[in-house]
This record gives sequence, structure tokens and C-alpha cells, in this order.
Amino acid sequence: MSVTETLKDAANYAVLRTKLAWLTHKVHAHSQTVTQLASDIDDAAEQMLDAAETMKVLAVDDATTAEFADAALTMTGVKDAAGAYTSAADSASAAADDAKTTTENDHGGIAEAVESSPVDMAEASFYTQQ
Repeated sequence: MSVTETLKDAANYAVLRTKLAWLTHKVHAHSQTVTQLASDIDDAAEQMLDAAETMKVLAVDDATTAEFADAALTMTGVKDAAGAYTSAADSASAAADDAKTTTENDHGGIAEAVESSPVDMAEASFYTQQ
């Protein structure tokens, strides 16, 4: 591999590493958001079910009580779906971490060479000139 190819690879690697770090951060942030939303939905479903039970005790008409109970069941279904989505988001987070680790392990030497170089790299177009 020529010096030009090595420097070109280093520039590409630096961009790739930056993008992977950003994507990994975004995947983790979205995973946390989904987890929080699933928890909020679960809390709301429990409150709706409690309200339906309280309505029964207070002899509120059956139709109104049933509507609250149905809403609680719907929210429980949404919570279950959010749980599956959370699981998928966790898997995506792990995959993003693996991709980042693999890239760093496979190309880390390039980054070290660039970072330890006594001179700054030129613009990428310089390395593609012939």
C-alpha cells in the first residue's frame, strides 16, 4: 500500500469513525426515549384501570366504566408493543456498539498513525491527485 493510499484510508477512517460515534449516540438516545415512553404508557394504563375500578365502586354507569377499562387494555397493548420496540432498539444499540468496536479494532492503526503524525493531513483531494 502506498503512502497516498494509506493517507486516503486514514481520512476515510476518520470520517467513518466520526459518523459511527454520532450514529451510536443517536441509537442509544432513541432507545432511551422508547424505554421512557413505554414506562409512561404503562403508568397511564394502570391509572386508567384504577379509574375504571373506582368507577365500578362508585356505581358509575357500565358504558363509561367499560370505556375506561377498554382504554386501559388498549394502552396495555401499546405498552407491550413498545416493549418489543424497546427490545429492538436495544439490539440496534448493541449492533451500533459492535460496528464501532469492529471499525476501531480493524482500522485503529490508521487512526494512531494519523494522530501521531508530526504534520497535519492535507485535504482529501490532495491524496487523490495523480
